Amino acid sequence: MKLLSTLVALAFYDSAIAIFRQNETSFDYIIVGSGPAGIVVADRLSEAGKKVLLIERGGPSIAATGGTDTPPWPYPTNLTRFDIPGAYESFYNLTAGIPYFWCRDLPAPGGCIVGGGAAINSMLYWYPQDEDFAMSNGWPVGWQDIAPYISKLHARLPSTDIPSADGKRYLTQVYDVFKGVLDAQGYRPSTINNQRNKKDKIYGYSAFSSQQGIRTGPMGTYLQIAQARPNFELLMYTKVLAVARNGSTVTGVYTNNTAVGSNGLIHINPKGGRVILSAGTFGSARLLFQSGIGPADALANVEATPDSVPYLPPKNTYLNLPVGYHIQDNPSISLIFSHPSVNAYQNFRPVWFNPNLSDAKQYVESQSGVLAQTSPRINWWKKYVGSDSKVRWMQGTASPGNPAGCCDPGPGVNNETLFWVTLYLGRGIASTGRASNDTRVTLVTAPWLTNPVDRQVLIAATEDVISTYRQGTANSASIAIFLSHILSTRLGIALPKPK
Repeated sequence: MKLLSTLVALAFYDSAIAIFRQNETSFDYIIVGSGPAGIVVADRLSEAGKKVLLIERGGPSIAATGGTDTPPWPYPTNLTRFDIPGAYESFYNLTAGIPYFWCRDLPAPGGCIVGGGAAINSMLYWYPQDEDFAMSNGWPVGWQDIAPYISKLHARLPSTDIPSADGKRYLTQVYDVFKGVLDAQGYRPSTINNQRNKKDKIYGYSAFSSQQGIRTGPMGTYLQIAQARPNFELLMYTKVLAVARNGSTVTGVYTNNTAVGSNGLIHINPKGGRVILSAGTFGSARLLFQSGIGPADALANVEATPDSVPYLPPKNTYLNLPVGYHIQDNPSISLIFSHPSVNAYQNFRPVWFNPNLSDAKQYVESQSGVLAQTSPRINWWKKYVGSDSKVRWMQGTASPGNPAGCCDPGPGVNNETLFWVTLYLGRGIASTGRASNDTRVTLVTAPWLTNPVDRQVLIAATEDVISTYRQGTANSASIAIFLSHILSTRLGIALPKPK
């Protein structure tokens, strides 16, 4: 199987090389990174008739992209570990080492594979609220009417909250239990994506971007359409090292793939060609640093890295810009609960190597059953107004099991009745951090809960859940102490002691 995977990869690789040798300066756009944003941008630009090259440092993922990493089950299938939703939790099982599809040079988990995060995440999928694009949130005039674009998105990649191909729901105990907690707090049930502008104090079944029981995402829809066009190319197994530029004019990208041209350089059309970096927060920052664009201290680190120096432009063309500053991420806290009616499904961890055979057989035969869905079972939202009078949104997710490395349920707890709740702060957070460059991208300042009001709101949201579930004696003071402990021991963030 691994030999077949290698041969498929080489076929893609050789085809791409031949194209570049014939046409080295023909690309109107080079897009770096085949995550969700990169794929959609590549599709839209190629749809407009532009000659587009999409570069991915990793290889294929789902079967539709050429992936061949099929499960070691006794039931043959051409579906890969990335196609099978129920295999999601096994991506985070690092007992045998870091899997090949994880990026190894970033300060946070990232997918170095076609689809990026969309190939390895839980596929939770929410249509945005109109106010997400309000001018008060930094969006320019004219971007406020998003309804036509939501309709286009829905037509291309609809969501579903019944992901199993047989139209049935499976393993619903966590939903059944936790809806009682939310009902007691005045939440309302909803089919969430049917009412995208009504998110305050609502809950519903988790919605996904899968189709007919298979992970789909942008790589199974937008990418497939783009690849049918003669003016689109996808180049895999190629890492972009820096943007090539002459002063302020971009001329192409340097890659580690010397077979595509001199020094691995791929040119853009000199008459208006563009390079778009879509390699994620950390990956795009790294490329800018290595292209002589960023703060002086970050560029000094690049200058001290021998492998990066050849790609730097002359020092008098450096651009001192605040790259890496003001990065944001959604802080979260996870809690473990127990309930006698819950089936933890062994935390989903054994699915890849040692699945429940009847569930595996059902999935292979019809893409139905427990394995047709990732672990989340219920989601909810609430709007909190902080002491600074700013609105912050909380999103909650509950799933069967206890993910590895999350939480110790304590003595005497039946591990097969556990479920875990994660509370995230979303739009409205004020905490920021900074990324810089060493031999890899590093966090100079972690972006989580550096703002005291963000911290207060996350504590309040946690207290709300615990006070209703009444499964312990935690209060706001003990939650604050616990949160500070997690931040300092897991993330290295020192916060003031809670008062």
